[in-house]
Amino acid sequence: MSDIEWNGTLSVFVYVTLDVEDPRLALLQKLLLAYKVKWSEDRWDEYTDEEYEAAPLIVVEALGENHVVGGPRFYTEYDLSNACPACGAGMRQTGAYMLDGAGPSMIGLGQFRAVSSYSELIVDQPLAEALARANLSGLSLRSVYAYQPNEAPIELIWKQLWASHTLPPMSPRSTGIDFDSACKTCRRGKIDSTSPVRFAYRAKDLEGAQDVNRMWERFGYVRWNGDLKTAVLWQPYFIVTPKVWRIFRDAGVTGFQWLPIRVVDDE
Repeated sequence: MSDIEWNGTLSVFVYVTLDVEDPRLALLQKLLLAYKVKWSEDRWDEYTDEEYEAAPLIVVEALGENHVVGGPRFYTEYDLSNACPACGAGMRQTGAYMLDGAGPSMIGLGQFRAVSSYSELIVDQPLAEALARANLSGLSLRSVYAYQPNEAPIELIWKQLWASHTLPPMSPRSTGIDFDSACKTCRRGKIDSTSPVRFAYRAKDLEGAQDVNRMWERFGYVRWNGDLKTAVLWQPYFIVTPKVWRIFRDAGVTGFQWLPIRVVDDE
């Protein structure tokens, strides 16, 4: 349970986690309807360590609790030459990643080993060193700065993960994906999803995959009119090998959902 004040009104949030086959789930839904209680549902898959170890690749999705604000509105530099004019998909970061140094979300840097900023992954110094020692293919580490108005940016000891390889589009046999929501101009951005999401790729799409990759698609909210100063753009998810998942697990990283992909036959 948690108390949250919203627009001057105190609200009580109650979180209940049940297995989808638990008979109490249907009973709870009936009670909520009977008492006219507002609620929302989120469904997800849970995997064993054995399933993660056997996965060809694993999608890394942040849960939101470890989100920090940064990106184009805070003077991170991007190349827009290949960006979609309608949603910004295809833009390429060219400078160090800039976080909102004056914002409240910066407190997350003291609470988590790894944080997410619009699907960019930023890790603390010990975790960055562990990743570097692992000699992971496709991975490099970039500098991260805290931007504060009217002051010089401050370089942080945290590092941004950078992937050199982007996978082809996922298979249409992926489930939980609203393909109709995709940007009508590029079909790459603005994609919505519903839980549980199950990503699928053709075997041929995994040829050349590295330990650290990015997805081709972009999920989530988009605010884009061509001006970086006002833009809100979620970036493609990272998709990694079990070797990377193991490093994060052993470091005690929380705040992420790890989703093994499925390999399907060619359509």
